[in-house]
Amino acid sequence: MRKKVVAIEWGDAFIDTDDFVEKDAKKTKPVMRTTVGFLVCKNQHGYILATDEYAKKKDGYAAKMFIPYDWAVTVQELT
Repeated sequence: MRKKVVAIEWGDAFIDTDDFVEKDAKKTKPVMRTTVGFLVCKNQHGYILATDEYAKKKDGYAAKMFIPYDWAVTVQELT
């Protein structure tokens, strides 16, 4: 069964190895990303996406991506 394709906009954590001062740290925001993939399922923690479905394998997927509910800003169904 073909899964829905969704676009999820979400705020990502990051690391920056440059030196900084507290004044600049207070301006820090998440990096906003948009990820598109097959919505395999949801669980109590978030969304599980895949970049590919295996055509020859029932319920087979590739490249699992997990996005916590609290990180998601918008979820848009594309198909």
